[in-house]
Parts: sequence; C-alpha cells; structure tokens
Amino acid sequence: MLHTVTSSPFSSQSLLDCLNFSHCDDEIILYQDAVIAAVDENIWLEQIKNSQAKIYFLNEDIIARGLMNKISNLINIIDYQGFVDISSRHESQLHWN
Repeated sequence: MLHTVTSSPFSSQSLLDCLNFSHCDDEIILYQDAVIAAVDENIWLEQIKNSQAKIYFLNEDIIARGLMNKISNLINIIDYQGFVDISSRHESQLHWN
C-alpha cells in the first residue's frame, strides 16, 4: 500500500499514525509540510529510520521550504516522476492529513 502524508509532524499526529499503521511492504511519501520531518537532528528521523516501510520525501517541497541545506542524509528524496513511479506500483493509497 502507498501512504501519503502532507501535514507537519510537529503540528499533526498523521505521520505517527502512518508509521504505526504501515507494514514492511508499504511505501510512504511525505510532501507539502510533511517534508519538515527530513530536517537533520529532529525527533522524527529515528522513527523514520526504524520504520518497516520505505519512506520518500518530495524534493520540490523540500526546496520550496528552503530546507535543502538542512535535511538529513538518511532520507530518500524523489522528484515528481518518482512520485508517479511509486504511485503506479500500488493499487491502493491511504492519505494521512
């Protein structure tokens, strides 16, 4: 299953709920304000690193928020084409807002 998260983990419980619900075969894409979780040395990186699911962050939203020089090297960054490619691998999607 594909999960998408758009809310900042600092203002919403969506990312936590998503991480708790996801499984090893799932993929998660964080975009819009959710990319804040990619900032280096924040409390979410350990949970992201330990997730069973594969997690991606949308590059365009990282750039739009001025975070390119602040993100962790532990994360997987994708562009819009990567978003489409990952989406096409899944028959179902669950959006966490």
